[in-house]
Amino acid sequence: MANNKHLTLSDRIIIEKGLNNNSSRKSIADTLGMDKSSICKEIKNHSFFKKFSRSGVSSYGTYDCVHIERCGFNSFCPNACNKRVPIPCKTKDSSSGVCNGCDKKSSCKLTKKFYEAQAAQDEYEYTLKDSRTEWNISSLEARDLAETLKPLLEKGQSIAHILMTHPEIKYCEKTIYNYIEQGAFEQFGIKNIDLRIKVRRKPSKKKGIYKPRKNKKYLKGRTYKDFENYMAQHPEASVVEMDTVYNDVSSGPFIQKFQFVKYHFMKGIFHACKNSDEMYKGVYLIYSALGEKDFKNLFEVILTDRGSEFVCAEDMEKLGCHVFYCDPMASSQKPHVENNHNLFRYVCPSGADIKKIGLRSQEDVDLIFSHVNSYKRESLMGKSPIEVFNFFHDDSNILEKLEIKEIDSESIDLTVNLIKNKQSKILTAGDYSTTITTGQWNLVIHFKKCRFQCPF
Repeated sequence: MANNKHLTLSDRIIIEKGLNNNSSRKSIADTLGMDKSSICKEIKNHSFFKKFSRSGVSSYGTYDCVHIERCGFNSFCPNACNKRVPIPCKTKDSSSGVCNGCDKKSSCKLTKKFYEAQAAQDEYEYTLKDSRTEWNISSLEARDLAETLKPLLEKGQSIAHILMTHPEIKYCEKTIYNYIEQGAFEQFGIKNIDLRIKVRRKPSKKKGIYKPRKNKKYLKGRTYKDFENYMAQHPEASVVEMDTVYNDVSSGPFIQKFQFVKYHFMKGIFHACKNSDEMYKGVYLIYSALGEKDFKNLFEVILTDRGSEFVCAEDMEKLGCHVFYCDPMASSQKPHVENNHNLFRYVCPSGADIKKIGLRSQEDVDLIFSHVNSYKRESLMGKSPIEVFNFFHDDSNILEKLEIKEIDSESIDLTVNLIKNKQSKILTAGDYSTTITTGQWNLVIHFKKCRFQCPF
């Protein structure tokens, strides 16, 4: 280990075994020939929490809170409470900081913290690969930084001196030297030859790009492997697969789709733009419509992809659900919502201008999914998703809250005519609803002309 800068998987296995045997961090560090602080950082950065859970007990609640009895509960609080204060634990709060070596970990009901070698190695490799792909600076930031550096470098000042006199610069000396050597500032007139001491590092063969690295900490504890582990412990959990469907990424509209896996039932939310704030609003709209109890029952788990619009996991989980993400380029891990794209595409074909077809509002989206959910399926033994849903929730008004209506079998329309005809009916009702005089007739002719010029 002495000749290497980074921990290997075998090093991490030694750390895990040491923690399992209640070895001190100092003894583990001596075994690996490292400094104790390096072991402390490794355990801190790559350990994870795990709640106590068992069948039949609310996954949102906890045994680990000092206020449980004060709130009127008997050892277990069933609520997801933001005032939770963990019960002190001598083992977890000790120098090791993890529960690996605790002999009571299998029966302990407190929130536990573990270090696992393979999980730590996977997380490290993912972070290392990401950190080497691109410059962690935007083009605008590079330009602003170059405008500060260039006149001072021309006066013979060193990078170290510039940083000491400009505390507003957030980058360290080594990072700036690396950016100069890799050519991040060349287009702004700064090269390594301009430095008082020319940088002699080996240039990177990979062409850099101006793009800050994505912060992927939101994935910790929410990967597809974590989803599989959660479902193994909660096999009856209600899962909702979430996705976004659109034809034109520049102008939209964007439909946020929710597939209730257990019922093959779908709900869509209309958005004019596609970002994390809008997607959170979509989840919150359903939460507000259903109420806390029904939302938690139906949205216990949300499984989605790693699109940038779905990074707001923490905000969504505050509503009382668990959010997990599929692996990259693995749409097969959420097959239900992917397969049901076809039914939506019957009405809104891929490549067509959705706005021209007539999809312009939430009411249009509800109309489409009312027809889709009323469509009978062979996979449901000749039943429709609405019939299956009503079988399990016959005494509730959930469908009414979701603005989904059952359509008569003979009236179901899964073609583009569904919303085209709706637009036509609106024009017809407006054009011929009143009797008019000759003077007014000229006005109506002009009005009709305007309406027909609008794009559908």
